[in-house]
Parts: sequence; structure tokens; C-alpha cells
Amino acid sequence: MTVVGCSHFPVNQPIKEYRPGAGYRISQVKPPENSDSLLLLLTFSGGGTRAAALAYGVLEELRKTEVVIDGRNRRLLDEVDGISSVSGGSFTAGYYGLFGDRIFQDFESKFLKKNIQGGLITRVLLNPVNWFRLSSGTFDRSDVAAEYYDKDIFEGGTFGDMAARKGPLIVINATDMTYGTRVGFTQDMFDFICSDLSRFPVARAVAASSAVPMALTPISLRNYAGTCGFKMPEDFEEVLKSREISARQFFPCQ
Repeated sequence: MTVVGCSHFPVNQPIKEYRPGAGYRISQVKPPENSDSLLLLLTFSGGGTRAAALAYGVLEELRKTEVVIDGRNRRLLDEVDGISSVSGGSFTAGYYGLFGDRIFQDFESKFLKKNIQGGLITRVLLNPVNWFRLSSGTFDRSDVAAEYYDKDIFEGGTFGDMAARKGPLIVINATDMTYGTRVGFTQDMFDFICSDLSRFPVARAVAASSAVPMALTPISLRNYAGTCGFKMPEDFEEVLKSREISARQFFPCQ
């Protein structure tokens, strides 16, 4: 399974053994103080900076809203169990997943009110090192974007860092360009390619989620399938086989 096209710079690391009870997955990530009597899930849509700002506004309102649950006064924000995001909304979701309430202190200046597009253009056009890397065939525009996001927004944070914060589960979504299906960045999905999500940069997942066609290029993952003891469910394997036959008509390089 790949999240994108034919030739890019792989950074995801393998796992030696499939462990269904470990890693960044729905069954393992849950805020410890959340009430069992309330399930609160958020979805952040795409739409560039506007979508990121809308998602930020939702978090602000949830922070201001207090409720009584199990006899305790709680901010509704603290009862959020999970956030699913795509494209622009993934910047807000990823940042909140890594830094929690710090988002209300510096996310506006670090992202919402910052010329991100200008920063990317500067890195591509004015950095001779990137000229060489972009001509290598293993590094492309979204790789530049991922590095920029990693350094200037997400500060090198990984999914392992999000898990350690004990916040809500953050599912950053992208599209598998081979099969045209949704890919959520959780260990459950990374098990299929025997890869370790805990060491994967949040910035790179956000880059995959927000890679606008034409303007940016796809992000690729190295496939280590068959090396960790994971066995694909039979019904899922049949679905992939049917999609693979169709995909070969449009993606002959796979």
C-alpha cells in the first residue's frame, strides 16, 4: 500500500514484529480523564487556511464551554476523544495533538497569520541545495513542504510524541493514489506495510493530507509488507485485489 505515486524520498521506518496491542491506534490512545458516559469526536475539513482557522475556532469555543460530567465541571474541549482531519484542517489537528492548549498561545502567529505559501516558494526558488535535491528524482515539492512544516510549525513532533501527551486520538487522513481510497495515519493502517507510525513525523502526514494536486506532489511510503508477521484480513485482501486490477489502467508505474 502506498499513499502516493512512483518515486519519492521514503522516511517511514519498519517494525520487526506485529503487535496489535501497541502503537498509535484507536484501542491504545484515550485521554485518561475522559468520562466513559460521553463520546465526543470532531472532524476538521479541508479548505486551506480557512479550514484551519475554522477548526481553531471550534477548539476555542469548546475550551470556553463548561459542562458537568460525572459530578465534575469540565471544559468540553477536555472531553474530546478523537479528531479526524484532512488537508487544511490537519494543520490544526496535528498541532493540537502535539501541543494541546499551547495552540491558543502561538498557532495564529506560527500558521494562521503567517505566509506559508511565500515561505515554501522561498525555500524552493532561493535555496540552491533544494534545486539539486529536486532534480534527484527521489525528492519533490511535497518533501520540501514537509521539511518546512516540520521545522517551522510542528517542531519535529512525531506520532509517538502525540501518544505521549495523552490527548485525543488524531487521525490525519490522506488518499492512496494507487487505489483512490482514504488512508488514516494510525498504526492500524501502518501494520499493513509493517511500518512504525510512532517515529513518523506529524509534518509529513500533514503534507500528504494537504498535497494539492499540481501545486504539490504526493508523499510516498516505503512498503515493508510481509516482514513483520502481520496477516491481512481476507475480506480486505479481496477488496484490494479488485481495486488493483482497476488501478493498473491508470497507474502503470506501480
